[in-house]
Amino acid sequence: MSWSALSLGANMGNRIVNLRTALRLLKLNGVKILARSDIFETAPFGVNHQPRFLNACIAIETDLDPYSLLALVKSIEKETGRITRKRWGPREIDIDILLMENTVIRDPKLQIPHPGMPERAFVLKPLCQIAPDMIHPLKGKSIRALWENIPERDRSMVRIGNL
Repeated sequence: MSWSALSLGANMGNRIVNLRTALRLLKLNGVKILARSDIFETAPFGVNHQPRFLNACIAIETDLDPYSLLALVKSIEKETGRITRKRWGPREIDIDILLMENTVIRDPKLQIPHPGMPERAFVLKPLCQIAPDMIHPLKGKSIRALWENIPERDRSMVRIGNL
């Protein structure tokens, strides 16, 4: 079993239901949920003119290798109703693999750790709730330290509730 961190985001449909459905489907597929962050409402990233997102992170334990985990999260996105649109556009659910212990993968299909994670407040704040001392394998810094590097102006988000 290996430890991993996933981010979940949604800004279309019933956002909370979509996040919780993804969580339930992960469990039904043998993924053990170790920790859950709060849910935060955040401004959209990349494409500004779209609804606000709900974001959360989870720590999991799984026997799946990185590519099998990727296949699982993509199938769960589809089952939860995700429609393919433009990059960074609206989505019913988005599940990203952020970390898999100290694994580093850089290929066109999969990048671990997630390359955008160190600059994204909407990922770092919930991740800091569940794994503040986890060390980013490429940056050599803890998740807490990465969060502390986010400018104050970019930290605006509202806690909605529990995942």
